[in-house]
Amino acid sequence: MSGDLYYVYGVAFDDVQLPEDVQGLDERPVDVVRSGSLAAVVSELSTDLRLGKRRHLLTHSRVLDTIAQQAPIVPLRFGTVVETRAAAVELLDAAEDRLVPLLHSLNGTSQYTVHARYDEQQVLAEIVAEDPQIADLHRQTRGTSDETTLNARLRLGELVAAALDHKRAADAPSVLEPIAKHAVAHSVRSPATDVERLVDAAFLVEDRNAGQFDRAAEAVARALHGRVRIKLVGPTAPYDFVTEL
Repeated sequence: MSGDLYYVYGVAFDDVQLPEDVQGLDERPVDVVRSGSLAAVVSELSTDLRLGKRRHLLTHSRVLDTIAQQAPIVPLRFGTVVETRAAAVELLDAAEDRLVPLLHSLNGTSQYTVHARYDEQQVLAEIVAEDPQIADLHRQTRGTSDETTLNARLRLGELVAAALDHKRAADAPSVLEPIAKHAVAHSVRSPATDVERLVDAAFLVEDRNAGQFDRAAEAVARALHGRVRIKLVGPTAPYDFVTEL
């Protein structure tokens, strides 16, 4: 369509076959632009469409995850747009030396993401029970919000935050290690910023070992039941195991 741009989802080998029912942004058909041994997965993008909504990001991920079910693909950063098909070819040619070996290394693998969350009431009860100073400050400040307990409440917050960091450092291996044994690589995401979060980690798993990986995650969930909730997401495209172009 005249005046349209091209949105680029990712890069695959030139023999990639697109699923018939996959639709891109703005419900546009998904296509490929080939050059050499590579193919850019694209769809036309109206110049009037302003990217940034949650549904746009979900579509970006859906296209990549759908293709990743049947072929290795390197995801590009959300919002990657080129003006012409020729520009997509230039992108492929410029990165071919890096992308070809990367795609080979991703062949036969998928990403799974593990979200581990504390039961907030349980973990805070543990912290109070384990530290007499925290327990004393908790008693002093319970049900209060006036200026007379401000310093005590600030100190209590500092001690609880430090105790949470210590507890996460002790508990994270019990989540990561049994699962990582069944992955070829894993990546722990940024440190926790809320009480409940224990660990978020991405795992690159060989498809032939997916069953073992699932069972390991289930075993961890059973072992930590009551203290930690485990959520497993995948298989998806390998977002955490590629560098941006």
